[in-house]
Amino acid sequence: MIRLIKKILAVLLVICSGYVFADQLLDQIKTLINSPQIIRGNFTQTRILMGVSKKLTSDGFFLIDKSKGIVWVTERPIYQALKVTDIGISIGNKTNTLMKIDSLNQPSVKYINELMLAMFSGDMNSLERVFNYSGELTAKGWVLELTQKNSSSAIFKKVMINGNSTVSHITFYTKEGDITDINFTNVKPITSLTKDEISLFQ
Repeated sequence: MIRLIKKILAVLLVICSGYVFADQLLDQIKTLINSPQIIRGNFTQTRILMGVSKKLTSDGFFLIDKSKGIVWVTERPIYQALKVTDIGISIGNKTNTLMKIDSLNQPSVKYINELMLAMFSGDMNSLERVFNYSGELTAKGWVLELTQKNSSSAIFKKVMINGNSTVSHITFYTKEGDITDINFTNVKPITSLTKDEISLFQ
């Protein structure tokens, strides 16, 4: 009986120590990430699509305002502005809106918005509600591997995130085998949006 109790205690200690490590990891990442109200940065995106031999590369800038949402502006090779808010997604060029998707009809819109806001603001609690995760702290920063808890409705097979005081790299892997790799540079807080930036959210 004593041996059995010791074995059970040993198993519980292993399980509990794993949870403590996981909680500590998220807490440590959260303390590292700067979490301003508004963030601006540049990105370079590379997409590898199944059945397409050539990599697709684009670059531009993004804006995150916690009260408004996210604007993702591709400047090259073709200008395109993607806006993600709680009410939906819109895609446009410099003169017209090309497409609108209502979040009421597409729940994935809210999911994408919450995911990106959580990643850049250090809201690890939101990530933990949706994803299983593993990762580590390194001399260069931290790395997280995310897999969606509800695999039947998962948009991505997994998401890899690297960063330090800001997110520096995200790689999305779809179930179909496509890979989207995004490298972030010049990520910094800003005190307020310019008139042109405000218009991007409207």
